[in-house]
Amino acid sequence: MHVNEEDLLRYFHDGCKDAGNLRVGGEYELFPVDPRTGAATPYLGDRGVGRILEEMLKRPDWSPVCEGDALICLLGTDGSNITLEPGGQVELSGAPKERLGELAEELQRFLGELHHISRDFKVDFIGMGMHPVSREKDIPFIDKCRYAVMAPYLQEKGSLAHTMMKETATVQVNFDYTSEADAMEKLRTVMGITSLVSAMFANSPLSGGKANGFMTRREHVWQYTDPDRCGLISFVFDREASFQDYLDYALDVPMMLVIRNGCCIPMHGIPFRRFWREGIQGVDPVADDWALHLSTLFPEVRLKQYIEIRGVDGQAPGMVLSVPAFWKGILYHPDARQAAWEMVQAWSFPERLKLHEDICRVALKAKVRRTAVLDLARELVRIAAEGLRLQGESEETLPPLEDLILKQGKCPAEILLEKWDRWKPDVSRLVRYASYFQSPLGLS
Repeated sequence: MHVNEEDLLRYFHDGCKDAGNLRVGGEYELFPVDPRTGAATPYLGDRGVGRILEEMLKRPDWSPVCEGDALICLLGTDGSNITLEPGGQVELSGAPKERLGELAEELQRFLGELHHISRDFKVDFIGMGMHPVSREKDIPFIDKCRYAVMAPYLQEKGSLAHTMMKETATVQVNFDYTSEADAMEKLRTVMGITSLVSAMFANSPLSGGKANGFMTRREHVWQYTDPDRCGLISFVFDREASFQDYLDYALDVPMMLVIRNGCCIPMHGIPFRRFWREGIQGVDPVADDWALHLSTLFPEVRLKQYIEIRGVDGQAPGMVLSVPAFWKGILYHPDARQAAWEMVQAWSFPERLKLHEDICRVALKAKVRRTAVLDLARELVRIAAEGLRLQGESEETLPPLEDLILKQGKCPAEILLEKWDRWKPDVSRLVRYASYFQSPLGLS
């Protein structure tokens, strides 16, 4: 099946939802670790992540997806799924929900199942933006064809690409759009404030069992992964930006792979534009190639058939639900969205790039135009809280963020470093602090 540009553009239009049917989806990446040492738990072995997933399959809510003999994904009957990141990080991709309380229930249910099984394996699961103990060289890639192609390709593009793949974790949130104009407005707003939000949720100050000099090293690592497909996108700040602009951007990003008959075929970096016009090496384009290609673009916020927000570090359990709560407060009320955008609309693109770099090391202490990021963050949190109230949404998931930003004036990384100074070198205390089995979710 040959595709043309109209088919590709229609893909985005087909993502439009009815205004009364907007949902939020959460994606949570967790590190499986040894509770005593904090070392990464491998995929293979009698106590490996693969065996944990096999045990979860004994429950009726999950069905398997395999590559050869390797179990790589669990599909839930409720629309959620459990996938594996390149270094064995376990990700729950939740089903879209209308209310924040439903997101909390979904995550609690998943954690309950995971804990019931994992305690017999002596494995804990923690939330941080970087693995605090194990380094990239000590973490094997999982056996997944997609990663077998991505790893050598990205290694040639960025000096920290393998660090990104194996040492990082995030919390992502997905939002619907009602029209092309609505999608681009949301994309622009998120891209405009994403660096501020990354600073608010900065949570990756430890690597290899010591402070690494960053508040969010995960964001720093992404800046050295692949300049073709990562970071901030300039065209979205044009008020006239459209689906066509995103299409043109995506068409010119080099391809990594396509999948045929379950096998990954390297595309060796040819632009998608050339591939959909000509094919390559006897491989003709099909519709599914477009969705796959879009999933290999890694800007801070990306467009699929929904808006996927990517710029937040993995969080300890007390903070994790504040991420979707914050973004729902901003994006799903027009006044809140407009107020957030007006805070940042005057900045030039070079100023945005400089801020994005600065927050990696100093987070809330960074400045833009002589204004402290902390002051801007405080205003954004107030806007989000009011946005939730105007939506009639429960605000119980936002207080942990309000306490941290409005009262303490700190990001999670600052709190973590203060605690680590008291705990080191006892990694077991660090694990307990970040454990999704030993600490409660941030619910009032």
